[in-house]
Amino acid sequence: MKKRIEYFDTAKGIGALLVLLGHLQGPEFFQYSPYIILMCQWIFSFHMVLFFIISGMLICYKNDTDKDLKDIAKRRFKGIMIPYFYFSFFYMTVVVVALIKKQILVGTFWLNIWYVFSMYGMNVLWFLPALFFAELLFIFLMKKLSTKKAVIVIIIQAVIGYVIAYLLRQGTYDTTIKEGAHQFATALVRPFIACSFIAIGYFAFKIINKNNKKIIEIIAAIVLLVIGGAFFLKNGAVDFRSMVFKNVFLYILCSCTTSIGIILICKNIKPFKPLKFFGVNSLIFMAVHGSETVTHYATMVAMWANQYLTRARGYICYTIIVCVILIYVVAMILLINRFAPFIIGKPFKDSYVYNIINKAKLKNKSNKQ
Repeated sequence: MKKRIEYFDTAKGIGALLVLLGHLQGPEFFQYSPYIILMCQWIFSFHMVLFFIISGMLICYKNDTDKDLKDIAKRRFKGIMIPYFYFSFFYMTVVVVALIKKQILVGTFWLNIWYVFSMYGMNVLWFLPALFFAELLFIFLMKKLSTKKAVIVIIIQAVIGYVIAYLLRQGTYDTTIKEGAHQFATALVRPFIACSFIAIGYFAFKIINKNNKKIIEIIAAIVLLVIGGAFFLKNGAVDFRSMVFKNVFLYILCSCTTSIGIILICKNIKPFKPLKFFGVNSLIFMAVHGSETVTHYATMVAMWANQYLTRARGYICYTIIVCVILIYVVAMILLINRFAPFIIGKPFKDSYVYNIINKAKLKNKSNKQ
């Protein structure tokens, strides 16, 4: 097994943190911290593409295109889709509780069931099926076709995906069946678009991996980030989940230049342990950070602190909210890794509970002897 590349973990950690910051938006946040509006828009101009590009780079680094597709599919299913269904189940328990308390309608319950099994995804979980099928699609094409033909097919399917996404946005979905069909079509198209970003990451890594000149890469990273910022100012925020990309060409240029710029920065700086920790556990981070209950209490803590603040209230309140949520996220990461690693596709024998049970069995066995 190849050694983990630290700067990928750092980049994923930055990406996970940006997802958290990007989701902390709305009137309840903007009224105290209006300065974050532009930041949130910038984050939504590229943030999910960063993960797709890193995925492509990892495929290249691990030489997955030379491995057996069935074995890769099994491993990816354990590492991506098993967590998808586990976290979807946990999300559904919240929906069921809300239904019992009569806070939502029965139709909302069935809608969320449809989200899960149509692969449209509840909340941020949409990303996991898109990544799973996009990875397998890319590896399949690279294995079955020559590199040149595979690239041509990936480009064609991405173009078709963007066209379908545009056409879907023009439709009117005034019935439950029509809306359900729209969501299913969206879930089907996402992997074809995501596959193109995985391909960009795959081929970009071949270039990055050859170059070890730190100064050149840092300069390149800064240039790419500036270019990405310029494209963002032209195109603004997008929504990959709903496939709202605005100007497709500007979106591709913005998301790719910004993402690769961040990766290059991470490659050439000293690893920061908290970011690495978040990157290694980015799947759990992404799945648990959006708790409305935790966000509510984090906001209450910030408002309590607000009465004692005299300067930079917006900055401090927003920082408090982020810190409280991060404490919750870290706690969930530690709990899942220690007691329930099977949730993220790892063997139960890796858990703390299994070790305790196993030690107890061995002790009983030795006592009997």
